[in-house]
Amino acid sequence: MYELDVVKNMLNLYSWETSIQVFNTYHVDDWLKLAQIQQSLPDEELNDDLEGTFDLNEEDGIIKVIEEITQNEKNKLIILERLLLNNFIFKTVTDITSLLEKSVRVRVDTQPKRCKNCIKSEVSCSHCTTGILFSGGLDCTILSLIADKYVPKDQPIDLINVAFKTKNNDSYDVPDRITGRQSFEELKRICSSRKWIFREVNVPKEDLEEYQSSIIGDLVYPRRTILDESLGSALWFAARWDDELDLSPCRILLIGSGADELYGGYMRHRQSLKRRGWLGLSQELLKDWKRISYRNLARDNRVICDHGRQPRMPYLDEDHVNYVLKLKPWLKCFPSENLECGLGDKLMLRLVALHIGLKNSATLPKRALQFGSRIANKKEKGSDLSKTFI
Repeated sequence: MYELDVVKNMLNLYSWETSIQVFNTYHVDDWLKLAQIQQSLPDEELNDDLEGTFDLNEEDGIIKVIEEITQNEKNKLIILERLLLNNFIFKTVTDITSLLEKSVRVRVDTQPKRCKNCIKSEVSCSHCTTGILFSGGLDCTILSLIADKYVPKDQPIDLINVAFKTKNNDSYDVPDRITGRQSFEELKRICSSRKWIFREVNVPKEDLEEYQSSIIGDLVYPRRTILDESLGSALWFAARWDDELDLSPCRILLIGSGADELYGGYMRHRQSLKRRGWLGLSQELLKDWKRISYRNLARDNRVICDHGRQPRMPYLDEDHVNYVLKLKPWLKCFPSENLECGLGDKLMLRLVALHIGLKNSATLPKRALQFGSRIANKKEKGSDLSKTFI
């Protein structure tokens, strides 16, 4: 935490754990230089402090259980259903579900009970106050279904789905739009009494270029990579949601930040297990967790808040995080050769999804926002500096 002395132009840094002891002091100019250097480091250099105990003793027998169930069975849903029959796995799933429900509840409850348009009004409001950044994938669909339990039943929930039209893509029917519609239909079937509003954000190439150069680059700074350009832009347009005829009145926006880092959703997690075993996977997961604030959180907060909406990130709830970080790696994910994409990655979250009633979404493969919305070019390297932001 930071305390600014506006007279002396000095920053005191306090420990998040103790909150009372100053552990460093900087002049603001010196701190800014350090921050810019740190933000410009390649991902692999952001944090090399991997201290931590990796308890990889397999006394729970779960590795053997998973391998036996997946050895001959190919149907993903049947595999998930059989895994839930194991008492240890089922207990872990119910614990995580309870923690996520608690996390979502406090994040949708802690806000004025009025939308952006009615915030100054004395009358009650039944307009949408809660939106969800909705690709239709596993993480956001879990949040949507849980949010249904705690958002007032007379309020709609906005599912905001963003797609880009670029020179290589002449249609807005991008992968995230397709899966978004499919998961939207699943939510309507499960929660038929809820009014779900599927809001399609269609961004033409000229709008993307205009706002990247005039606004988004400043918000993303000091991050300047192609990946930051893509993700920052996608979140900025999703949070704006304005088709000139309608404007989402939601005040908060639930997003799935942290799910991939905690539950092993990236391809590099699969590669780490293949090359370096469970210890390598554990180290890679910890590395992802320790650098998430540098890579994602400040940037995402700035681009979403630019529209007067507040990002809420249920997967980053401290109780949930503390529980997941203590789990053995094979209770988070199991990205082995037998468990393909759409099953082994984020395995525990897939079990949570099935447990709460999501069958279609439980086996959807991981798709990064920048590729699912078609804002990014797969031929470009995400870690390279963005020409737009330079």
